[in-house]
Amino acid sequence: MNGAATRPARGGAVVDVVLRVEGSVEALRRSVECLVMAANATPFHVIVVAGSAPGSAEAIDAVLRGIAAPADVTVLRAERDASETHTLERALALHRDRDVVLVASGAEVHGDWLDRLVSHAQRDGIGAVGTFSNVGSAAYPGAAAADALPDGETAASLDRLFARVNAGRSNEADAVDGPCRYVTRAALRATEGAPIGIAGDDAGATCGWSASAARAGFRTLIAGDVFVAHTGSARRDTARAAPAAGIVALARRIDIARLAASARPAIVFVSHAWGGGIRRYMDDLAALLRDRADVLYLEPAAGRTVKLHWPRSGETFAAWFRLPDEMTVLAGMLRDIGVARLHFHHVHGMPESILDLPRATGIAYDCTLHDYFAICPQYHLADERGRYCGEPDRAGCATCLVHRRAQWPLDIDAWRARFAEFLAGAARVVAPSHDVKARIHRYFPALPIAVWPHPEPDAAPAPRIVRVVTLGGLSPEKGLHVVAECAKDAQARRLPLAFRVLGATAQPIPQSPDVPLTLHGSYAEDQLTTLLAAEHADVLFFPAQVPETYSYTLSVALATDTPIVAAAIGAFPERLAGRPRVRMLPFDAPASVWNDALIDVAREAVGSRAGASVAAAPLHAAP
Repeated sequence: MNGAATRPARGGAVVDVVLRVEGSVEALRRSVECLVMAANATPFHVIVVAGSAPGSAEAIDAVLRGIAAPADVTVLRAERDASETHTLERALALHRDRDVVLVASGAEVHGDWLDRLVSHAQRDGIGAVGTFSNVGSAAYPGAAAADALPDGETAASLDRLFARVNAGRSNEADAVDGPCRYVTRAALRATEGAPIGIAGDDAGATCGWSASAARAGFRTLIAGDVFVAHTGSARRDTARAAPAAGIVALARRIDIARLAASARPAIVFVSHAWGGGIRRYMDDLAALLRDRADVLYLEPAAGRTVKLHWPRSGETFAAWFRLPDEMTVLAGMLRDIGVARLHFHHVHGMPESILDLPRATGIAYDCTLHDYFAICPQYHLADERGRYCGEPDRAGCATCLVHRRAQWPLDIDAWRARFAEFLAGAARVVAPSHDVKARIHRYFPALPIAVWPHPEPDAAPAPRIVRVVTLGGLSPEKGLHVVAECAKDAQARRLPLAFRVLGATAQPIPQSPDVPLTLHGSYAEDQLTTLLAAEHADVLFFPAQVPETYSYTLSVALATDTPIVAAAIGAFPERLAGRPRVRMLPFDAPASVWNDALIDVAREAVGSRAGASVAAAPLHAAP
């Protein structure tokens, strides 16, 4: 099981690799195959810790036979009624002079992983050494989602990258939690009797032992140069504490190396941290460029600090810089990444020195004029009332700045001169409309400006939505819970229904955007007719759950020609008898039946042709 020597072994001492079996047989098979194929100078012995579940012994034997595992593998099966922890203790006691690596079934190790762990464990006072992984306390890339590996990467490629970029680097940690943990025998002796926890358990199972080891004078490390992926496990960690700054720094080195090695050029979008149309434009552009470029965002954080981050799903790269003090550091990072272009979208919230970034980096840049920030410190050519200012002369703009200061300490002449120089140095200046181009040209007449409308996908045809309105205050007796369940059913089945309660509710119920339901709230009784007319309801809904004696809101409904769906209980059947476009259902009908009736009545009202499109239309969020 020992491969070719890649670095000196730890005095030739054998290390026990304790492989804890959990989850699928395929996960176990993958882990054993990786152990067999890895190339390490350090000799090691594999101890498979098996459970007592029926058939587990046969499955493990089949895995070992299937990959022709050598003789230096021991299988420890749980004794009758013995716990998994007891079986682990037997494994740790099998060779009391050896260090141990605890490995979870489903862990994938590669290359000289063990030699690298040994080199960290040889340092004075080390009790345990953990690794980076896609799960656990040193997760990479660290996204809170599905523990997936980054696009285009494998467990082997990431381990090679960690080994190269972080060679010999590590960082101390309070505890180590993950699919692979090296534990020194000295620390095991010092903590004898303290449960050590099994690789793959939740973080709480390992923190106690780490605390015991610390009290005994032993330190815990995260090896920055080892990555062990974990797949196929039956148990996964879902909660993660924020990693230490040093561990984050090791991960950021990997991010930068991945970006630098990418076949796609890197582009940095510079903008404010607000959402709105500019962020939508940036996100749309980044999506269009996804297969052709790696797009990073640079935006203000707080004060004179800016944040560089990778907005791609699943990535967590982020770095902060105080400008202009750390401009050289920021410029160096952008060059290390291999940024090919900067694209300025806005400067709100940024320190003035952000305009010096192209000069500091030597990177070509573009600028899109989403508004008038280059000529107006208020950005929108707006006066104090929020209306178009008419673009007064220099004196008028100067007066405006007396009361509404610019974000940088510049008068109107200095502001425009700063941007005239900045825009003149851009490779491309882009405006989304000819109107923007014309207004900017009044101040910078020689500036070349290209007019490029924002890229947008073709708009889908507007769906035909059935607008269902319930009149009056809504209590459980009048069908509050029925309406709430109907909205949930419409959301779940993607029905073209939007519910509106024209009144208040006796209890809180889910509303848009969670479900297609909105509330108007209370109203004066003499307003109801006017309010109903403004709703343009397709169906009026009366899902009463008790026998109504009359219902004044039904009288308002009957004064219209709007279709009605109501519960067949109380006064409703006699008051609605003989009326067209009426559907009555048992008061306890399920939500799905109510919703089908609402769509059917709307179809009948608008005709079979329009009704067909109604029934086929996708759910559209209620306004």
